Amino acid sequence: MNTPLPVTRSPYPVFRWRIPEVAPYGIPITDYRKRIRSPRIGVLNRMRRYLSLSLLLFLILAPSAFAQSDAVLQLGLRRDFGTGIGVSIQGTFSLLAEGPADLERVVFYLDDQPMAEVTSPPFRYQFHTDAYPPGLHTFRAVGHTAVGQEIASNTITRNFLTSGEATKIMVWIIAPILALVLVGGLITGWLARRRHAANPEMMAVDGAFGGAICPKCKRPFARHWWGPNIVVGKYDRCPHCGKWSIVQRAHPAVLEAALEAMKQADAQAGAPLSPTDEQDALHRRLDESRFDN
Repeated sequence: MNTPLPVTRSPYPVFRWRIPEVAPYGIPITDYRKRIRSPRIGVLNRMRRYLSLSLLLFLILAPSAFAQSDAVLQLGLRRDFGTGIGVSIQGTFSLLAEGPADLERVVFYLDDQPMAEVTSPPFRYQFHTDAYPPGLHTFRAVGHTAVGQEIASNTITRNFLTSGEATKIMVWIIAPILALVLVGGLITGWLARRRHAANPEMMAVDGAFGGAICPKCKRPFARHWWGPNIVVGKYDRCPHCGKWSIVQRAHPAVLEAALEAMKQADAQAGAPLSPTDEQDALHRRLDESRFDN
């Protein structure tokens, strides 16, 4: 059984305190003092100090480590003029190297053989694939900084093609696309003629690429295949007023109504004038002639 601790009093009434008999967590004060002096508590304290020291060293050395990691030489390949299909290339290309600010010179390599050395930015070297044998080749670069540090770049592997091989590949790619476009145009034209079999006049305003209403003259017309497609519509030329505008594809019912309105307007414009209309036109011409004189 623990003996209660005596109460310590201060000579001044305001500053009186009592030494507790029980430590935190309900442990008697004698047991608590024994526990804080135990080996396990000592190990925990040492671990806490080691962690604090490690954190301090990390905060001191981290900036220099990150500065060294920034010293990276990035190698890129750009096509200037030629063919590039996947990893196969043919034509004129350029090697580009980007590195730290103190980069002084860069040596470009092809299959571990020096290609060129560039001593001033931008570090770029242009070459033509026909100057090297066809087949797989690997590019890399080595940069030299002002402090004498050497920086190795990433590697790029490409397959060099001859001009004849590049032409054959392009033909095999473009020919099917052109064939699909041609077949698609024929099918859409046939479907349009079949859709307007009962009203052949609709073919003039609703063709294979749909129809639109000119925003300038309000007349319908069939959109042309050579009109460039834009996000909001098709930039096309109206055959009635001759003006270019961006038009959207209109519904066949709207085009049919616009076609009927255009036919009625053309009929009224071409109808013979009545005697009353002729007299009104004559009076207008006489009134205008007075101002001319």
